[in-house]
Amino acid sequence: MKFLEGNCSPKEEHEVLSWLKQPGSSEKFDLFLEKYFENPQPKLDDKTDYQELLKKIHSKVLKPEIKKTAKFSKLLIESLRIAASITLILFSGYLLIEGFRYRDKNELAVTEPEVQTISRITGVGEKLTLRMPDKTIITVNSQSEISFTSEYGKKERLVTLKGEAFFEISPDSLRPFRVISNGITTTALGTAFNVFSREEQFKIALTEGKVSVNKAEQQVVLAPGQMALWESKSPPQKDFSIENFNADETISWKSGNLVFDREPLGKILNDLAVWYGVEMRVDKEIDRKRKVIGTFANKNLKDILTGLGFATGFDYEIQGKNVQINKQESM
Repeated sequence: MKFLEGNCSPKEEHEVLSWLKQPGSSEKFDLFLEKYFENPQPKLDDKTDYQELLKKIHSKVLKPEIKKTAKFSKLLIESLRIAASITLILFSGYLLIEGFRYRDKNELAVTEPEVQTISRITGVGEKLTLRMPDKTIITVNSQSEISFTSEYGKKERLVTLKGEAFFEISPDSLRPFRVISNGITTTALGTAFNVFSREEQFKIALTEGKVSVNKAEQQVVLAPGQMALWESKSPPQKDFSIENFNADETISWKSGNLVFDREPLGKILNDLAVWYGVEMRVDKEIDRKRKVIGTFANKNLKDILTGLGFATGFDYEIQGKNVQINKQESM
């Protein structure tokens, strides 16, 4: 009653308010108020406005709870908004990163071309000059094939040769130039050399610089003017043989001339058969060991055979891919 009449001490008022905040206390307090107002038994001189007093009590007991609840609700709503914003930002960032990854993968798939093998083949009596990306110059003789990849010069300089070619190598100490031919690898930095690889015979002739020639576990290093030779006939030659060579004779084909310095006629005819893609049928009466000295313009097979026949005494007949060589009849 003292609390209702407003006569409590601060301590007593605090105790009552604390009790009212406990679960179930509000219901008990409401029942008490109903009974009190039904039979308040007021004093005659009591001028207390109980309705106003009740409002004050409610303002003390209920409003703080309402404010607290409203404040909590507002805080909860703001927290949810912040959490939702953070989630949205993180999700958007994830989508953005994945989008870049997807785009980069697609770009890589589009911008990275497949490595391709490039081959150049020369026909009968045809020569080809290639200027590579590193400024190396390769002159390919007739009836030959040279191959390299579209990645040439990026990490390594590597070509494969079948036939004959002359190489003028641009210097590059970080990327040695290599030629693979008939299982033999020739390695050079900056130099010039000729590679011949046909059927069972292999030759590499160094005109300047320095090269190493490797076959299986064997290696030889050449000096200018030296030639490494190897034959794969049965039984195969075990080691390279090294000998000197005549540069004018060995690489004369490059300048459009054929130079023979005491070369056997039989060997010359065999070389012509390879270069021009024909089959030589030589009469038994022809001296195939006869040495030939001379220079012939490398124009066409007919002109070369005319010159050789005049110098060595034979006649010839060309029928398609077949060439018949006969001993010249005495006048």
